[in-house]
Amino acid sequence: GAGAGAGAETRASGMVGLHAQIGQLQAFVWLNTQGFEKIMKKYDKFMGFRHTPDAKAPAFEARLRHEAFKSERLDACLEKFKETRKAVGDGPGNHLEMKIISGTANKALAEEISARLGVPLSPAKVRRFNDGEVNIQLCDSVRGCNVYILQPTCPPVNDNLVELLLLVSAARRASAASVTAVMPYYGYARQDRKDRSRVPISAADVARMMEAMGVDRVVCVDLHCAQIQGFFGPRTPVDNLFAAPIAVTYFNMKDLVKPVIVSPDAGGVARAKLFMEGFTRLPNPPDVSLAVILKQRAEAGVVGTMHLVGSVEGCDCIIVDDMIDTAGTLTAAANELRNFGAKRVFAFATHGLFSGPAADRIENCVLEECVVANTVPLKAEVKEKTRKIRQVSVGKLVESAIRGIQCGTSVSALFQADMAADLLA
Repeated sequence: GAGAGAGAETRASGMVGLHAQIGQLQAFVWLNTQGFEKIMKKYDKFMGFRHTPDAKAPAFEARLRHEAFKSERLDACLEKFKETRKAVGDGPGNHLEMKIISGTANKALAEEISARLGVPLSPAKVRRFNDGEVNIQLCDSVRGCNVYILQPTCPPVNDNLVELLLLVSAARRASAASVTAVMPYYGYARQDRKDRSRVPISAADVARMMEAMGVDRVVCVDLHCAQIQGFFGPRTPVDNLFAAPIAVTYFNMKDLVKPVIVSPDAGGVARAKLFMEGFTRLPNPPDVSLAVILKQRAEAGVVGTMHLVGSVEGCDCIIVDDMIDTAGTLTAAANELRNFGAKRVFAFATHGLFSGPAADRIENCVLEECVVANTVPLKAEVKEKTRKIRQVSVGKLVESAIRGIQCGTSVSALFQADMAADLLA
């Protein structure tokens, strides 16, 4: 009996070691993929092939999507891991502590976070029936594990929200020890109050649904309104991470002249002020000032008149917002700043939805560059219509938060602007 117990313990520890090796090898595969993509883009730029029919990068990226880097060692580890798991079984004490599951909303970000953690993504089958119903099946045992589900509720919002709820339900019904919903983009966040009669507070209702499904913790990036954290009960803590420090580091490399941080509306002044304070904590900080655009809407989605509070004459301006939807407010603000004498106009928003005419508006306005985080995947048609949009990754930011939650350490350091240089991927 003692010998059999020792053998089972050896197999279990071997399975843990194999799991770690798989995570490391998948990280190497992801890093090689990213590295070769950058090399091809730099080659096209050096040869003058960018945005021409002779460009090599697009064909190379398309090939990578269909023929990922192969690793015989990785394939061998996967096969050995499957065999060992069958021999060990799913009894008590044989589980792995951490499982990362990705929905279909933003696979690229999930793969990046998984690679940075060195933990392989747990396979999950997400299928849709002909009538549109979502069918979920987790392919690995999650009994007794801490499960992290990566799924932003970006467009199509309702499909991705239902998919997230069912993934949480599947993990709960499979006896997961805890379930953390990692939502880089929180859908319905703009409906955070009852501003008219007979309307729901949809952001709160989404929180109730997630709690009803059994979510233990929520991780978001730049909630539209910080008070949304209060829609969850005290037993469901919410970590609202800020992407601004990453963007501050990026814009600091732009050699800005008398930079001015501009809020496109009165409600975003606190966000713009936080962004401005990020510059002051950099080594050799530039002299940064703040301006606000006061807008009056004629109707939903239509901006009426705009007034500027502050001076932008001869300055480089950065418009800071939490999201870009149709880009009507953004492009109108950018053109207005140019009329007030701004030298260059940039924009930063955490979530780039780019709905409807957004790409055309950005291409035709005075913006030099529009920087967004990769919380929402950038649509192919948007890339084709404009070259002004640049994505920065929040992969390191979210990975650091997950690592802190898993290890039981504080994540408060992620809210400090001096961490910016370490978080820019």
